[in-house]
Amino acid sequence: MAGVRESAEGIQPPTAGRRRRERGSLSSGEIVAAARDLAAHDGLARLSMPALARRLGCGVMSVYRYFDTKDDLLAALADQVMSDLHRQLPPAGDGPWRDELITYFTAYRDLMESFPVYREVVLYAPTFVIRAALTPAQLRRLDTGIGLLMRAGLPLVDAAEVYNVCFNYTRSFVAFEHAARSAIAASGASGASGVSGAPAAAPTHDRRLPADEYPQLSRLADIESVLGADERGFRLGLELLATGIAGRYDVAER
Repeated sequence: MAGVRESAEGIQPPTAGRRRRERGSLSSGEIVAAARDLAAHDGLARLSMPALARRLGCGVMSVYRYFDTKDDLLAALADQVMSDLHRQLPPAGDGPWRDELITYFTAYRDLMESFPVYREVVLYAPTFVIRAALTPAQLRRLDTGIGLLMRAGLPLVDAAEVYNVCFNYTRSFVAFEHAARSAIAASGASGASGVSGAPAAAPTHDRRLPADEYPQLSRLADIESVLGADERGFRLGLELLATGIAGRYDVAER
């Protein structure tokens, strides 16, 4: 059909009055930079070739000249983002394994909180894309992390599994925080939650709970501390993980 283009988002008429870029003015680097901005602002799930073309002021086929598929684009984006992320992580030190473990994963969470595109790629990019994006430097950092646990006394296979548990704990905590904030933002002016990082059906602050029905909760000054998700709770979780590791594998906590 003349004057109509078909895309993954359906059949769309051309945007009236939009000025197209000059031929040859686009580059793969500019496309990846625009994809990075879109992922940070709208989320990776909303990143599409048509949306990218609109942002760049070009036709969808111009983007496909540089990237055959969306997966190819995601691979280029993940390569850039994962490299940036790992460059900002603290180097592995020779301090006590418990302190090093907590420092590393706290920094990992902080970076995903500070830079939305890191969070979007780490949490939501396809696994095969993340694996393909791992550079030798990133693999060495992973190797060092596993070595840290082996230094504490864990066998190789156990060290790899424990490192994976800590990594997934960090990712899951960030995902929950993000989902909770998104839910609160979506609720708009209704302000359905006063909980730090967690959505709720109704505000819980200043609520008096009867002691005969809730003997423990009624003694708390603020029951939101039981429901929230924040930096303090994240660090406590890491400390409990480290204590559990030491107990399970009978190793010193330092």
